Amino acid sequence: MIIKEIIVQFDTDSRRGFDEHDISSALRKLVPEDKSQIDDTLKAELMAFDFAEDYQDKKTGWGTYFGPMMVWNNGDGTATESPSIKLITPEMIDYWEKRATECVNPIIIARYSGLVWDFKNKITGINPPHEICRIYTKALIDQANGDFHKYEVNTFRKLARALKLSISLNDDDLIKKCKDSLINFENRHSQDTKPGLWGYAFDHLVGNKRINLSELEENQIINELEEKLSRLTKNDIEGQKIDPWAAEAAAERLAVYYRKGQKNEDVNRVILEVGKAFDNIIGDASAMQASGWLDHLQKLYLKFNLKEEAAKLLLRIRELGPKVASELKPISHSFDLPKKKMDEYISAMTNGDIQEVLQRIAVRYIPIKEQVKEQIFDLSKKAPLTFLIGHQLQDEKGRVIATIGSLEDDLEGHIVRQVSQNLSFSSIFLRAIFQESINQKGINKEQILKFIENTPIINTDRFEIISRGLDAYFVNDFLVTIHLLVPQIEEAFRNIVEFAGGNVLKPSRGGGYHLRTFDEILRDDIIKEALGEDFADYFRILFTDQRGWNIRNNVCHGMASSNMFNHQTSDRVIHALLCLGLIHETK
Repeated sequence: MIIKEIIVQFDTDSRRGFDEHDISSALRKLVPEDKSQIDDTLKAELMAFDFAEDYQDKKTGWGTYFGPMMVWNNGDGTATESPSIKLITPEMIDYWEKRATECVNPIIIARYSGLVWDFKNKITGINPPHEICRIYTKALIDQANGDFHKYEVNTFRKLARALKLSISLNDDDLIKKCKDSLINFENRHSQDTKPGLWGYAFDHLVGNKRINLSELEENQIINELEEKLSRLTKNDIEGQKIDPWAAEAAAERLAVYYRKGQKNEDVNRVILEVGKAFDNIIGDASAMQASGWLDHLQKLYLKFNLKEEAAKLLLRIRELGPKVASELKPISHSFDLPKKKMDEYISAMTNGDIQEVLQRIAVRYIPIKEQVKEQIFDLSKKAPLTFLIGHQLQDEKGRVIATIGSLEDDLEGHIVRQVSQNLSFSSIFLRAIFQESINQKGINKEQILKFIENTPIINTDRFEIISRGLDAYFVNDFLVTIHLLVPQIEEAFRNIVEFAGGNVLKPSRGGGYHLRTFDEILRDDIIKEALGEDFADYFRILFTDQRGWNIRNNVCHGMASSNMFNHQTSDRVIHALLCLGLIHETK
């Protein structure tokens, strides 16, 4: 079978229910097994139907609407794209432009003409004619009007593209055709419980000044959303259950619309309907599910200024806390650590005089951010699902204290969580090294005080407090150790900012000033510039980040339970104190 015969199977005005990648899959059968000597025509056709539409990744994109279907890291700092813009030639552009006028199926016409409109200037330096854009736009509209789609959701994306192009052309006739097509396509394919199949008419048409939307059309769009909200929040509709998530998709649009019209009562009404829908299903949910749903609902209420209702939800979340905690199950992991290797590591870390050992410990246990990133990316390859979904972090009472999004959306959150886990793991080794140093090297309070005495960031009057904190550490009174030393570490960081000419104060409500929080200090550019990002991030994760250990806030705000005052936490506080001894003044 030749190229033309394959294309002809798809290129009829009656062929429906396929997409561009079905064509490329069929064409791929013509590629030689050794992938050598691929005909230029076959290469042009394969690439044409392999490109991804509406490419969103700006890091790997080319500033075009179409982008590569796949991008993978070569492991050497380079990446491979498939298909690649580098392989597009002027001859290929000419070929696609010719094919756009020869074909009859709107799916195929739109792909050829769309590529010419998107790539011609980048490849040849010549602007494509506006007529090719009109051909492209009309073909996108024809796909929707004729229900040529394989997947409805893709057609909505194509219509959004057509509308944008029509507006850029300032073509009122095309704009009207796009508007009508979008409204009619949504009316034909909308399904209440599938929010991905409706709401586009509202999103792209209502409030769009370039669209001549009649009052009747606007009212019909709003009324349809109101009816969806009603159907999705009631149990008396045959064959359809209450669906608060789909209801929320309708309610949010309505709330935005009513808020713009200053109809606050309607804003409250539609959002509270979502709350009622959640209430109807929460009774059958676990405490953990219910807490998560209420947390989500509370944020929705705040978004639309329902402060009293949001406050009531916080009380319900707090009441659910103990039940959530009881549902949590511990996950343990064991590993074998050869005694010989452990002994060798401890020996290497404790070699030399006491001051050398303390400096080695301080430097060795500061996490390196770039290494953690590599660790995360390696883990994401081994267990990708874990990094595709968000996570909630809860305290001992089952309250959500922080959230971490997907790896794509929240790399920083994943770094904080991974560093926190690494700190817990490395605590095994830190404890062993401290124990060996105390028992065999004679490390004591005086040696630690000597190590930090020359740093300019600890005021002389603070050494008495630090001394008492160290006394407590060496007799395993960790409650006293942590309470005494953590505030001194915070004060030392304020001193760094002041030494560099920075500000540690901020206005208070009473008209005076109070100190900036420890977290604000650690995020100050002065700290990052003076100590480096790794150092600053480590202290923030250890002391003030809710996604991390958050020692300072847990202790100072009374959130720390008695089991937090242990060897593991105290060893980390001592390590943080030693890190201060690494800081010296430069002239």
